[in-house]
Amino acid sequence: MKKLLVAVGIILCLPSVHAQKSAYTESPGRLFSQGKEMYLNDNYTGAIHSLEEFKAKSKDSKSIQEADYIILSSMYYIGTPEITNNLKDYLEKYPETYHRNEICFYIGSYHFIEKDWKKALYWFNQSDMDYLSVKEQEDYAYRTAYANLQEGNRNDAKRLFGLLSRNSKKYNEPASYYLAYISFQEGEYSQAIPIFRKLKSKGEYRETASFFLMQSSYLDGDLNGTISEGQDYLSAYPNTKNATEVYRLLGNSYYRLGNTSQAISNYERYLENTETPFRDDMYQLAEAYYRTNAYSKTVNALKYVASTDDLLGQAGYMLLGQSYLKINDRPNAIMAFDAAARSSFDRGISEEALYNYVVLMNSTGVSTFGEAITAAQRFLTEYPDSQYTNNVNEALATTLLSTKNYNTALSAINNIKSPGRQILDAKQVILFQLGVQEYIDGKYDDANRELNAAINVGNYNAAARNEAYLWRGDIAYRKSDYQSALRDFTTYTSQVSPTQENYPLGLYNLAYTNYQLKNYNKALADFKKYVSAEKNRQSQNYPDALNRIGDCYLYERNFAQAESYYSQAINVNPGNADYSEFQKAFVLGLQRNYNGKVSALNAMMVKYPNSQYYDDALYEKSRALVMMDKEQEAIPVLEKLLNDHPKSNLAQKAGVQLGQLYFNTNNPQKSITAYKQVVNNYPNSEEARTAIQSLEGVYKEINDIGSYASYVNSLGKGTILSASRQDSLTYLAAENVYMKGNKAGSKTAFDKYLQTYPAGVFASDAHYYLGSMAYDNKDMSTALTHFKEVINSNNPKYIDNALILASGIEFDNKNYESAYAAYEHLNQIASNSENRNIAQLGMLRCAYLMKQDNKVVTAAGLLLEDTKLTATVANEARFYRGQSLKNLGQSDKAIADLKEVAKNTRTASGAESQYLLADIYLKAKNYDMAEKQVQSFMKEGTPHEYWMARAIVVLSDVYVARGDKFQARQYLESLQANYKGQETDLAEMISSRLAALK
Repeated sequence: MKKLLVAVGIILCLPSVHAQKSAYTESPGRLFSQGKEMYLNDNYTGAIHSLEEFKAKSKDSKSIQEADYIILSSMYYIGTPEITNNLKDYLEKYPETYHRNEICFYIGSYHFIEKDWKKALYWFNQSDMDYLSVKEQEDYAYRTAYANLQEGNRNDAKRLFGLLSRNSKKYNEPASYYLAYISFQEGEYSQAIPIFRKLKSKGEYRETASFFLMQSSYLDGDLNGTISEGQDYLSAYPNTKNATEVYRLLGNSYYRLGNTSQAISNYERYLENTETPFRDDMYQLAEAYYRTNAYSKTVNALKYVASTDDLLGQAGYMLLGQSYLKINDRPNAIMAFDAAARSSFDRGISEEALYNYVVLMNSTGVSTFGEAITAAQRFLTEYPDSQYTNNVNEALATTLLSTKNYNTALSAINNIKSPGRQILDAKQVILFQLGVQEYIDGKYDDANRELNAAINVGNYNAAARNEAYLWRGDIAYRKSDYQSALRDFTTYTSQVSPTQENYPLGLYNLAYTNYQLKNYNKALADFKKYVSAEKNRQSQNYPDALNRIGDCYLYERNFAQAESYYSQAINVNPGNADYSEFQKAFVLGLQRNYNGKVSALNAMMVKYPNSQYYDDALYEKSRALVMMDKEQEAIPVLEKLLNDHPKSNLAQKAGVQLGQLYFNTNNPQKSITAYKQVVNNYPNSEEARTAIQSLEGVYKEINDIGSYASYVNSLGKGTILSASRQDSLTYLAAENVYMKGNKAGSKTAFDKYLQTYPAGVFASDAHYYLGSMAYDNKDMSTALTHFKEVINSNNPKYIDNALILASGIEFDNKNYESAYAAYEHLNQIASNSENRNIAQLGMLRCAYLMKQDNKVVTAAGLLLEDTKLTATVANEARFYRGQSLKNLGQSDKAIADLKEVAKNTRTASGAESQYLLADIYLKAKNYDMAEKQVQSFMKEGTPHEYWMARAIVVLSDVYVARGDKFQARQYLESLQANYKGQETDLAEMISSRLAALK
């Protein structure tokens, strides 16, 4: 629209022809008359001069009021700037003036010049046009009309422009132009066109009139006329500001006439000059591109069109999906068809899009939130008579078998009234997979329920049924229900083919179950079957099975065979065979080959200086040396054990043995010191009692019974010395009640023992039993009190279990600092690798929950040093360490850990790791890697949908960072439509981002 502003005219007058007279000779009356006369003759400057002189000499208030008006009026007409306030002051000073209409008109005109349309209209409305001069009435009408037009008051503007076009010579042409403009905007083309044709010959209006005439041809459906006029217009006005709209109309006209190439050419020129193209035109451009096989350009054009808000947007999404398919971009095609199917403006488009969506989801196997299943169900419900029904049924059956959204799949099957064999086959597989998933998530009772259901479905899918026995057996084994485990593992190994992938694992589990039941002959046979069946000699289970075979032969005292299998285990796994080498040395000792035993132990300690069996090796070496009558050589071995491993569970035995060796080698003082160290360090142990008794013999030997008596008396009442008397009898009686299963009676007896002998020899034993009973009764506070007594006593017999249970109670109570300390203590004194792993895993979890990243990294490192660590625990350690490394700014190391964990998206940690990796890449502005990470995650799928949703939010952020807002919005809208979770944080992420994008 061309805006014509009519400036307020400035009339310059010639100087007065009258001869000037001295100001001192002029009377006030004469000056007033002279000024007024000059004003009427348009000599505004002279009028101002005379009337200012008049005001200086006169005291006639009425004449001064009139003079003020004429002065202000003159100033208005000569264009004096910034007199608006003077005019307003006049109205305040003379509120009853009969010049109010003129003054208000002047004020409004000044605001008009300033383009302050609201204020202009306000002051014009304060003036009555009928009381203005004819000249002022024309200006008033035009300016009021124009200000109304600018404010959108078309009716008022149209009325006044109509009057001016008919009655004003001064404003005839501009009023006619604006009248035609308003008529055109209101669709009254028959009234507007004749005026534009008339104005086309006027130079000032030629360009604008030509533009409106071209638009009129387009609106009348005269496409050829539009093209002709549009081309002429661009030739005549190549730099016109209306070029963008002209190219749009040309592109539209060519498209409708079927001239695809010209439509594309003109639409592209249109796009070069606008950031907000019309969606209808972009859809037509997209179709033109599609016809010419320019599918990537089709996609870009449709980004301006596609939406779920209207029919055009639905059609846009449909064409977008087809275009993505042409360029083999299936993920985006799926989202486009999904959006088109969710829109309900055209049922035919919805059906076609939903069918394409189901087929694509089935062919790609990517069903992030179970959409493939719910979409197929929706299709069969909404379009039961569709030509595609059979295809969708087949796709549903296939999808049910491939999905990781097991609950969604199971719900879909349960909604089928009469499922056929194919569906029941799928149901058995899904129940099995659901059981496995519950197992992975640590929900063993739920897993057991689903596996039972899978077994009970029948024989539709034999593989799933058999595997269910294997996994159910594992759950029973974990619960120490070895008889149930034995039944399931036996069933599995008897029903599956030896070529089945998990057949060796079934044999391995069966063998271990018999081993736990102490059925060593059966365990031996099963371990041997496993060794024969296992094709993967790199499996951790293989050398472990060889060791267990060796152990079974050891139990049978078949030392030669035991040694043979330990040797095989060493050869298979030479870098991690400390147990095998230790056992081989032990067997040599049992065969009285003490030299061989010592040599083997020395080699083992050199090869594995950090082995958990190092202290055992030292102890066994000392025993072998004693058997060889090399007591003097055995002494430094035991000293090394006590110095280097003071918290070893063998330390108290080594102390007693060292005391004996010192005595045997005629060093009684060192013997006494060694025995006393045992008593001091392990006061409530069998070894301490042995040390006390042995000390008596040493003191007798040196003839110093007095010192012995003083020492014993210093130990206090209820000391070890009385163990063989009432103290011992009282405790043993209580323990006997416990062993008979009378927990209530034993509790009373143990409490009575502690009341009588609070520092007795067996106090820590009693505390352990009382703590265990309280623990079983879920009285965790009492249990913790008793376990702490056991820990403080340093009783090696129970300290491991006490620390494990106490740390677990503290952990469950969220006392992570205390739990960490207990786990750390356990890590230092653990009697076996299993308990050490428990300690290190506990330290890791506590440090993670306390957000102590450095401790997390340290604890994870300790765990991961164990090459025999289970994959589950190793992944947990890497998962926590990866997050802590990320927090510590060590992203490269964090990525290495998280990548390992992310390989298994069936675990919650694996799914979260996928998200964390994408987030790390996003924050590092490595957008390609972030996109690749999420796309790979979506293809892999996961039952843990929350982390998938978070990853998709990251993907949308990637597209925003790249400037592709359409793609970002598409992913968010798809996520919003398909994700069924109710997490408020995720809902806020989606809604806030969509709001920003819109």
